[in-house]
Amino acid sequence: MNYPIADFLIRVKNGYKAGKKTISSPSSNFRQSVAEVLKKYGYIKDFSVEGDVKKVINIDLSYAGNTPVLSDMKILSKPGRRLYSTSQSLPWGKTPKSLIIISTSSGIMSQKEAYSKKLGGELIAEIW
Repeated sequence: MNYPIADFLIRVKNGYKAGKKTISSPSSNFRQSVAEVLKKYGYIKDFSVEGDVKKVINIDLSYAGNTPVLSDMKILSKPGRRLYSTSQSLPWGKTPKSLIIISTSSGIMSQKEAYSKKLGGELIAEIW
């Protein structure tokens, strides 16, 4: 696996497409930070980390009635092509409710937080 965070995000997307209530994925600090951002903006209900040596992150998916909260996503940075942006040139996404996840020097955050803190960084993914 070349890009573990893309694997994590695709597992979340596929879980929604399959209508699952929970999914699991190998855990890392980076994945936990992305899960915190997804939870903060309502794209997942909750997450928990289990295990001592091999940690697994369990994600509870959120639905509005029978429709998934997350409709689609686009992975922006890839192993062969990393995308970086300054705070002044951060993209805002396809819809007003879309979320762009950015890895900054102060941690993982949304484009709105990064813009207000005047931080740039690597563009990870866009979720809508």
